[in-house]
Amino acid sequence: MDAASTYAQTEAQFLGLLEKKPLAVAELLTLVHTVAVTESGSKAEEWTTLLMQELTEGADCIGLYQVIKDRAAHLAAVLKPVGIRDALKKSCKDRLVTALIETAGFGDMPLADSFRRLDLLLALTPGTLVIDPAWGFGTVKRLDDFYKRIAIDFLGKPNHTMTFAAACDTLARAPHDHLLTLRHTDTAGIARLVADQPGELVKRALRSFGDMTITRLEDLLTKHGFVPASDWKRFWEAARKDIKSDPLVILPTKRAEAIHLLAEAESYGDGWFESLASNKDSHKILDAVTELEESGKLAGLEDACRGVLEERLAFAIKGAHNTDPALYARLAAAVSRLGFLTPPLEQLRAHLWEHNRYIKASETLVVRDIAAMTTFLLAEGGHASARMLGGLPNMPFSLLNEVLGTLKKAPEAEEACRRLLALPKAPPTLINWIFRFRKEVSWQLPPLIELLNHAIALVEGKLSGESLRMQNNLKLLFEQPKWLDSVFEELDSPRRQRFFERIQASTAWDPSTHRSLIGRMLKLDPALAERKISLAPQAQAVIHWTSWRSLTEHQLQYKKLIEVDLPKNSNDIAVARSYGDLRENFEYQAAKDFQRQLLQRQQEMQLELKQVKGTDFADAPHDKAGPGTTVVLCLPDGSRRTYTILGEWDRDEHLNIISCKTRMALCLDGKAAGEAVMIPSAAGEEPAQIEAVLPLDETIRTWIKSQPGETA
Repeated sequence: MDAASTYAQTEAQFLGLLEKKPLAVAELLTLVHTVAVTESGSKAEEWTTLLMQELTEGADCIGLYQVIKDRAAHLAAVLKPVGIRDALKKSCKDRLVTALIETAGFGDMPLADSFRRLDLLLALTPGTLVIDPAWGFGTVKRLDDFYKRIAIDFLGKPNHTMTFAAACDTLARAPHDHLLTLRHTDTAGIARLVADQPGELVKRALRSFGDMTITRLEDLLTKHGFVPASDWKRFWEAARKDIKSDPLVILPTKRAEAIHLLAEAESYGDGWFESLASNKDSHKILDAVTELEESGKLAGLEDACRGVLEERLAFAIKGAHNTDPALYARLAAAVSRLGFLTPPLEQLRAHLWEHNRYIKASETLVVRDIAAMTTFLLAEGGHASARMLGGLPNMPFSLLNEVLGTLKKAPEAEEACRRLLALPKAPPTLINWIFRFRKEVSWQLPPLIELLNHAIALVEGKLSGESLRMQNNLKLLFEQPKWLDSVFEELDSPRRQRFFERIQASTAWDPSTHRSLIGRMLKLDPALAERKISLAPQAQAVIHWTSWRSLTEHQLQYKKLIEVDLPKNSNDIAVARSYGDLRENFEYQAAKDFQRQLLQRQQEMQLELKQVKGTDFADAPHDKAGPGTTVVLCLPDGSRRTYTILGEWDRDEHLNIISCKTRMALCLDGKAAGEAVMIPSAAGEEPAQIEAVLPLDETIRTWIKSQPGETA
């Protein structure tokens, strides 16, 4: 069959499937992929557009999202992230899904991050099992599209609520075979393991949480209640006896080293290679090859066995092509490391260079794999170094650190950094790297005062993602007395004055920290007192109101953050630090990331508690709808609804109390009895009439005066 006939047949199949409802999105995408290979790119784009139109008209939001994700790289020129958000919302008739789309952050962060966030949110249906770094294991209870919050029953913290945005940053779906999941689904089975098969429980812990030291294992199993702390010694002696002869477990010779769990025994005989030859999971193929490498048994392998390794790696690379940059990078490095000829190394490098996939890969790779990928790409020679340095502004810190660490003696690296630092806004990751390593490189960098100006400008910005982490790192750096001392030693008197004036004028720090910084500078150089200025009184800040009950609740949350969460996090960091190499210490990195979240939340809560005041709404007028009033609405079908509008943080579903910042309250604000209004509804908006605006009744006033957790 010639090409024209083949295309006609494929087109007829595609158009036929478009007529069937509901649309078979997966099959239609397969045909789009086929025409993308056999015909010009424009045909695939035409078919994609036609498919998206049908899905939009059919209000198939999930199907449309599937198509957009699949064809994102090809739609980039015509459909920007904000356009993706609007297209999804247009096709969506579900209020909850619409709220999830809005939370995904399309246009506010990298597209891949928005996809990840929306994938997670869509998966968080009631009953879904999740894991949170702070609260541990939990079950999704409900999602509230109106307030964009999710309620989760955590162990020891039932009905805990968090915003959709916070869920994106901290939650992960619990794997079905995770130890915490198994305890939830098979409590009796786990109890039997603890009593009768302690070695098997240890192996399951290693599979769930990764290799770990004995100290870390003890902390984990006792913390989560698998083994009582008082019974740990007996349990570990029994477990050690079980796993001592297990070929899958490698016990460390030193307590500070990790227990290592192998996926396969170390024989690596014919059966192992037969199993590998039939394996079709790209991740498992790479894990198996990595284990073989680490076993030290690669040397002397027969040609047939090496052929299996080469063929499986090539198969895995096909699976990761255009779908998983991180996996592709690890596989490519393995092919190079093992000296295989297929796929050609030039082809592997070209794919990673294309569209800066190597940068995307580095966002999820561990330090060791980033180093291997960097070595692999730079081994190309020629313009590889210049090409890598050209991507510095878009690199996450882990990759930038590896690249500059490898090329720090190369003149082109010095020139690339100097050029970026000469820009009005230098990359946040580069600024962090410079302040960490500037004394270790013999580069001609801009004067220190210019670097400090870059850093201050960075901490003053409104950032997110990787840039926010860089911002928090620099804020903490400025607050370290030893670092500030060393900076002052390098600056001469005029530059100290410039630095002092710049800090004095900055609004990046909270008032307490800002005063502390100024005070330390004056102590280091008393002559700066002449440069200190009394700031003009600021305009009266807008005061926001909430009920005494809600204010107390937020004050208690802040107290818990300061007195419980932050000290516990500091202890977790100290424990994780004892596990060894910080560069590849997951527990340490996770604890530090959580620390940054807690510190950011501390600043937010400090500002909120400063701006929001408590009230009992006793003197609130009730001639018009507003805070401190109860509004009775009459709907076209004759039904009635009652809402009590209170302050910023007030909400109680059972008493129909809503915040003055909700859409409903804003629609009613300033309206009097008898007026017609448009109020939020499942379809968007619906008409209603205000029947009455009433003062607060005794039930509401009792609620305002009650303590959090009490019922009115």
